[in-house]
Amino acid sequence: MKKLIPMLLFAALFLTFAACGDDKDEPEVPKTQNLTSVHEGENDMYFVFDIDMNKEMGTIYMYNIQFAGAPMTMNLRVNVPASLNPSGSAYIMMGTNLVCDMDMPSTGWVPMTDERYQLKNLTCTVNPKGKLYSISFDAHGGHFEDSGKLQ
Repeated sequence: MKKLIPMLLFAALFLTFAACGDDKDEPEVPKTQNLTSVHEGENDMYFVFDIDMNKEMGTIYMYNIQFAGAPMTMNLRVNVPASLNPSGSAYIMMGTNLVCDMDMPSTGWVPMTDERYQLKNLTCTVNPKGKLYSISFDAHGGHFEDSGKLQ
């Protein structure tokens, strides 16, 4: 009986820790999240990443974007397939020939079907734990690349 009690205590302790589970079984980032890049003034370029892993999609809002040769800055929105990186610590959004919506002052979001405005070779990484993002794509005859911090 004296040997049985320590064994039972050890078994109970082991089962308690085993029931807690391993944190690595779960993704490190939430299934849905809305993150904004750091910007100081209202005319600064910035991004909003609205991610829904339940649908494996993300929406990237791009504010005050200036393409080379374009006469003005634009506010754009694009829906992009999304996934988690292998470690589960960051969202990855990738796609090509993506049609953007442009925020028009009088009518709201309007699809930009002109091929010049399509985003090609888009790659975006959003790391909510490290509070960092990076984005690159080709559009409007040029290459666009940015990285920075998240609020």
